[in-house]
Amino acid sequence: MGKRMYRGLLKTVARVWNPKDIQDQAIQEKVLAHMQAAERGLRRAETARGKAGLAAFAAVLGSLRLSSLDQADNLKTLQEIVVALEAAPPRGK
Repeated sequence: MGKRMYRGLLKTVARVWNPKDIQDQAIQEKVLAHMQAAERGLRRAETARGKAGLAAFAAVLGSLRLSSLDQADNLKTLQEIVVALEAAPPRGK
């Protein structure tokens, strides 16, 4: 997971910049669950990018005003990317 996603999840889920600052175990577990979801989402995005092709990938990122997948900083944006890529027709068709 990229630095932007990592920092974005820490900020939005735990409202901290450093994971050592999370005192509540329930929040620690919530952050971990979000980070695991981000890892799964990134793998799905990479797989879908391979199937849809770079042109479709660039179009999806452009529609979200992103220049790379590393710029996604939250799960909602990542989900939008994955859903759009998985809905795109396979490259060459």
